[in-house]
Amino acid sequence: MDGDESPAPATGPRGFFRRDRITGQIAIGLVGVLCVGALVYGVGTASARYRLADVGAWLGAGAKGMVVHANGLAGKVDGRTSMIPQMRGHHIRIVQDGTTVLLIDEDTGVVSRIDPSQLKVAQSRSLGGAALQVVAGAGTAYTIDLVKGAVQRIDPMTLAPVGPGATLPAPLAAAGIDAKGTLWVPVPQNGQVVPFQDGRQGQPVAAGRPGDRLALTIAAGTPVITDSTAAAALVVRPGGAQRINLPAPVSRSEAGLKVPPVADGQVVPMLGAGGALYLLDTGVGRVESVALRVPRHQYEPPHVLGPRVYVPDRTSGQLLVFNTDRGTWERPVTATRPGGTIELLVRDHLLWVNDPGGATALAFDPSGAVKHIRKYEDKIPGGVRRPIPAPNAGGGNGNRTGGGRGNGGDDPAPPARPPAKKDPTAPDPPTPSASGDDGSVTVRFTPAAQPQGVYPVTRFVLLGQDDRPVAGARPATFPGTAPGGTFTVGGLTCDRTTHIYKVAAEYKGKNGKTAYSPSGEVGATACQAPGPATDLKAEALNHGAKLTWARSSGYGVTYVVTSPSGTVTTKNTTLTVTGLTNGQTHALSVVARNGAGDSTPVSTTADLDPAAHAGTYNGQHNESTTTRLHTGPGKTAPVDGSFPKGFTGSVKVLCQQRGEGVTDDNDKSLQSAIWDKIDYEGRVRWVSDIYLRTPNSGAGAFSPPLWECV
Repeated sequence: MDGDESPAPATGPRGFFRRDRITGQIAIGLVGVLCVGALVYGVGTASARYRLADVGAWLGAGAKGMVVHANGLAGKVDGRTSMIPQMRGHHIRIVQDGTTVLLIDEDTGVVSRIDPSQLKVAQSRSLGGAALQVVAGAGTAYTIDLVKGAVQRIDPMTLAPVGPGATLPAPLAAAGIDAKGTLWVPVPQNGQVVPFQDGRQGQPVAAGRPGDRLALTIAAGTPVITDSTAAAALVVRPGGAQRINLPAPVSRSEAGLKVPPVADGQVVPMLGAGGALYLLDTGVGRVESVALRVPRHQYEPPHVLGPRVYVPDRTSGQLLVFNTDRGTWERPVTATRPGGTIELLVRDHLLWVNDPGGATALAFDPSGAVKHIRKYEDKIPGGVRRPIPAPNAGGGNGNRTGGGRGNGGDDPAPPARPPAKKDPTAPDPPTPSASGDDGSVTVRFTPAAQPQGVYPVTRFVLLGQDDRPVAGARPATFPGTAPGGTFTVGGLTCDRTTHIYKVAAEYKGKNGKTAYSPSGEVGATACQAPGPATDLKAEALNHGAKLTWARSSGYGVTYVVTSPSGTVTTKNTTLTVTGLTNGQTHALSVVARNGAGDSTPVSTTADLDPAAHAGTYNGQHNESTTTRLHTGPGKTAPVDGSFPKGFTGSVKVLCQQRGEGVTDDNDKSLQSAIWDKIDYEGRVRWVSDIYLRTPNSGAGAFSPPLWECV
């Protein structure tokens, strides 16, 4: 089996993303508890019913005290609640799962359920104190008090508690619901993530060390926990959890990584210290890092849809867009005014971008096409003919971030600009990305576009962290156009070291001397910790077990097998464990290991019950006298009946055991220290092996396939 190698997964921007996207569940936090009465939205009678688009999303429009429903395919609003003066200018969060639409006013703490068919609030309730989170998905809903550690399942229709609650060590990190309806709650205090199914607390999963910074993303319906303190991620699957090392710079951010609560596919984008972007492909367990052009801006968690990564840049009010197929940054998209709020969510395979204080929202499809949605369109269900202007209050029209123009409108923001060059004649640097495995690191890059007809770059050079060219990395020459290139640095040790590189455009600087225009840093490890062993099976043996498992993903993998008889390391995917006591159930585990770290252990059990291997044998040597039966394997054990004289009938032998030696009284040549544990006349008793015709009776030895009793 050592020679059976699976094809290596595709690497780099083109092979990094997989297309098996599924819709995730939306989990959004809320703050506040002040209780107000139920508010009725919409116009017309209570019997009025509206039909909204199936492919759509509810968006906050807090500047005018309402929420709207947008049709993502048409790029239009097809329903909205009427204006509520009490909510005007408030910060609204929306939790939506199918027909469950929960409206949260973070300023008053009121949680309400919208009836989509009537565009009105059906229930309204106060559900907790500050730092309360509400999550809904797969037909279930929960509240999580992040400060107090309280977890409570609720009825998504009535908002009433369902069953008893639970209390976990506080404070908690934001929770989420997977595709099966299981709630996952990260508990940084003890380094665990705790599942809840149907309101019942399950077995915790170790995600890090106590006190580590943990964050949760539901990626393709599967929980992924990032530990930015230990620079690692844990993918929790039914067959076992997989631990994936992240580049070491991840741990530099005191605030931890910024990750989205939900990812449509298997790739989880992460934003680290200094604006470094990391892309974790949970399907193959590989990480790629990408250099940002404007690293000192303030960013919100990135999101992925199709081959593009969208990074909200609050400083400029834009979305930075990285195309993984082309390995380059595309033109930024204006989302709000500089300093404004940018909310992102992925729903129905669309990326929704909204500033609750603005008049326009965006809907991106997987191809990157965008629809601009006017949230305050007049003639729509539930609306009024003429929208009421919002007052110019707080300098931000109700947007708590302030600092904007105050109209929440569509004025384009100035494009984000890269830092000023030290040398004005220097060409723009390329955009690199890095990934590593199999003892090497590959750095791919896309040259920056230069003024037409002018391209002063002579070649591209891979620089190390010391800003010197990397020995052994073949330079990519420039042939007159602007293609991408690849550097590969091989022969690296498989460990947790993060190798940091830059790609520089080489040009002729002042006085004709060679100069470099370097990119930002990218980094990768030379290999990843292996995934867990899968399909682990144990075949019970006499005093042992034969273990088999499927090969783990990873480079240079060995397997550490732990059993009550000790620990054994092997490169094979099968191992026979010996020295186990019969008559017991033994726990066995396998951990995949390489220089980058260990996988999470996979466990199984082996039931060494000797009775499962019992056999039936006839009596012998009982002609001259009766044969005494005992309660244990020895003549000194109490007598418990006998075989009749001349007995040759069949007897079920459960197992054998070495005990007190026996010599037959009438034939001194018949000797044995082996005793048979038998089921005779409905009772379990012991008899010397001399008096049953087992295969090795005359030799005074054990008789396979019978097992020893202990």
